[in-house]
Amino acid sequence: MKLPFKIKMSYGIGAICDNALYTLIGTYLLLFLTTVAGVSPAMAGTIVAIGPVWEAICGPIVGFKSDGMVSRYGRRKPFLLTAAVPVAIVTSLLFTSIDASPTVKAIYYIVVVLMFFTTFATFFVPYMAWGSDLTEDYNERTVLRSYAYVFNQVGMCIGMVLPTMIVDYCMNLGRTVQQSWQIAAVFVGVCGSAALLYCALSIHTTDVKDFQKPEKREKFLDGKSILKMFGEYLNILKLRPIQYIIGASLMYLVANITFSSDRVFFMTYNLELEPKMISAMLMVITINGIVMVPFISKLATIFEKKSVFVYVMGGSGTLMIFMRLIGIESLTALVLTLLFYAAANACYWQLMPSMLYDVCAAEELMSGDNHSGAVISLQALSESLSIAVSVQILGIILDVAGFESEAVVQTETAMSWIESCFAFIPGLFMILAAILIHHYPINKENFARIMGALDRRKQGEQVNMEEFQDIFK
Repeated sequence: MKLPFKIKMSYGIGAICDNALYTLIGTYLLLFLTTVAGVSPAMAGTIVAIGPVWEAICGPIVGFKSDGMVSRYGRRKPFLLTAAVPVAIVTSLLFTSIDASPTVKAIYYIVVVLMFFTTFATFFVPYMAWGSDLTEDYNERTVLRSYAYVFNQVGMCIGMVLPTMIVDYCMNLGRTVQQSWQIAAVFVGVCGSAALLYCALSIHTTDVKDFQKPEKREKFLDGKSILKMFGEYLNILKLRPIQYIIGASLMYLVANITFSSDRVFFMTYNLELEPKMISAMLMVITINGIVMVPFISKLATIFEKKSVFVYVMGGSGTLMIFMRLIGIESLTALVLTLLFYAAANACYWQLMPSMLYDVCAAEELMSGDNHSGAVISLQALSESLSIAVSVQILGIILDVAGFESEAVVQTETAMSWIESCFAFIPGLFMILAAILIHHYPINKENFARIMGALDRRKQGEQVNMEEFQDIFK
């Protein structure tokens, strides 16, 4: 059954908050800490990495709690409402420069990073899981994620393109670089907060009906222990579809964060572009991503989601490696590299959540209960780990390569490694993501088998799980 247009739009608008904050942190936090706040590259990488590790702890707890939430607003909406205002506050605090000793600076930014990722986890996992609750249709889930991806690109524009423009504008008005970055962060945080509130308050279709049955209510209110929660996650991780999805997600997100955190460094130091030109180049990613939405959505309805993912992701990764080998020394080469990245990014954010929703159905068949929040939180866990790994590695690479934040011109070694982090390393991890999804066992036919079995079970029939060994084992 197709979802009403209003619900698709409202759900999509919520994605503004997710990607605005995600790209702000991924693109600018390492740059801000090293060049504005005066933190060393290695320490800055450590600070940025600590937050995602903390989110990796918070995400599974939030997913578990949202699966068991009992409220007249449903399972997911209360978490979005809880995080909406705090997320704007901590975003502005994160991009506040303080005049203190290196030790005090490190403590301040570690604390605020922990606060940021706590609020991010509070809304991100329930928001993603809500998409699984809204529709069980194989193709409609891809359509729903297409709406979310379009607004993801709006969020990307807010979190990636506009900050440098705002900073440049504020500095021209006489503001300091520190004040300018804080103003930019406040703007991004408020936009994200507004989008989250609109999404939560404008969708009235919830899963509250799941809790009207006494047996359902009792099951979710039986006081599960933390030990039992982790046992549940271990059982989920044993499923073959989960392993391939989480592995591929981790591979792509390492590519994405490495590219995102490095691109401003590359355009600033290797190509010596002005801030306005950097903003224009970043806009190329946003525009190309939006243009690709209908094409990927259409391809996914004609062919298998996994096939589209494999060819687009693998092809983009190969082309990015090729660009690094021939050298990215002109605007034309830069634009081509950005287009290849944008194609992979559009493919991931449209198809990966849709495939993840299908995995939720597979997990329900295996476990006998709906744990979509727990399943989604594992994807969020891979996102957290990818950020932690990527920024830590990038910070170490910059430090070892001799990057100097005070220097206008960097050494040849530093610029060579910056270029590799811009194209070669992301391309390699994209190819690894494509290889893993090639082995992912759920296609349209298998999904229909899963949904048919779930329907039979709801009608009181017994389901022979031996019939699904090709999917789960």
